Amino acid sequence: MNYFRQIIYEMKHQRMMTWVAISGTALSIFLVMAFFIVDNLSSVDIAPESSRSRILLGAGIHIKEGDQYDSSGMDITLSFAEKIYTGLDGIEEISIVRGDKAAEQLSTAGNEPFVADGRKVDANYWKIFDFKFIDGKPFDDSKRASSERSVVLSRSAARRLFNEDKVAGRDIELRMIPYHVVGVVEDVSPLLDHTYGHFFTALDVDQYRNVEKDELWGGSLSVILKMKEGVDASYIKKQVKSRYDRLAAEIKKQNKELIYHQQPFTTEELSHSFGSNNDPDMASHHRSQWIIYTILLLLPAINLSSMTRSRLRHRVSEIGVRRAFGAKKVDIIGQLLGENLLITCIGGLIGFILCLFFLYLASHLFFEMSGIFETSLEVLNVRPDLSMLFRWQNFLIAFVVCFILNIVSATVPAWQASRRNPAEAISGVH
Repeated sequence: MNYFRQIIYEMKHQRMMTWVAISGTALSIFLVMAFFIVDNLSSVDIAPESSRSRILLGAGIHIKEGDQYDSSGMDITLSFAEKIYTGLDGIEEISIVRGDKAAEQLSTAGNEPFVADGRKVDANYWKIFDFKFIDGKPFDDSKRASSERSVVLSRSAARRLFNEDKVAGRDIELRMIPYHVVGVVEDVSPLLDHTYGHFFTALDVDQYRNVEKDELWGGSLSVILKMKEGVDASYIKKQVKSRYDRLAAEIKKQNKELIYHQQPFTTEELSHSFGSNNDPDMASHHRSQWIIYTILLLLPAINLSSMTRSRLRHRVSEIGVRRAFGAKKVDIIGQLLGENLLITCIGGLIGFILCLFFLYLASHLFFEMSGIFETSLEVLNVRPDLSMLFRWQNFLIAFVVCFILNIVSATVPAWQASRRNPAEAISGVH
């Protein structure tokens, strides 16, 4: 206890330097955590996308025809989806969905319509994502649900339409066409790209099969794949590459070239825009990440090293007196390292609180820079909840690295101070 009180006393005695050191550590923790959270927000497991690490997206097609024709797109046809993605080994569930969200008018009889974002999904979609149903249930047969014009609403859409949540069994109008509400789900943040929407209608695969027939490109669909436990994405990509090669050999007879771009994509690959006619370069992205993190983490190391040296210059005489009265070198080094540990803990806590507070209140600044959103309206309206921001591993990684750097930066000046000749130290000789 006396040892701890002595550390506190010395920190209070040099308040300015102590708080500068704490501020530097807090700033580093804050910046590292903020960038780490934003960069990983599109790939960490968050309900209802609780299996993101096992989710792959089958999308994107790139066709070349000599030097005259070069077509690419993120949406595919049903024929292409079935040739490339169905029946893969290691896949637990496969869902075929519309590749884009559609802004449509919702209303109830006699009320003013409002525009909401909707998705067309099949029945397997509800098996891949763990939506929380407030009322009713999902449709389990896409073809029947489509013919019956069934719809699942989000909580916010249900409240706007009926001023309450429990509305399963009622009817609404979508594009002035009557639809039957079969369920209501909890609202999903716009940060979750696969599951965000105000309403969900059934996608009838047979309708697309009749319309598209044997077309391979120019479609409007995407495929969501959920891998089995323990299956690696590279194993699925290898199978898809083999199918691409076979299909490419077939259409080569038409003087067309089908180009493979490492499909299907992981959620991490999708979180960084690369287009449908380029390979996702995650190695380059990771290098950039580590460069940024290294620079940010070096700030407290440089800061504490200079602050420690400055503090020691003011404590040379004190260290000399303690050495003259028999204090061991290890005790002096231990006290100086203890001070830096306490500074790291205080700075880490402040940086952690600042990070959560700032990301919640000004998250749109980070999300806009990260390119997650397509429209400024979404950026202005989004607010992440605590479950998205709070990850112990993020904080612990930043804290442990900062602590190691702080200890390393403090060890050398502490060791040098402990080796000073007591007589020289007392006399103030530097």
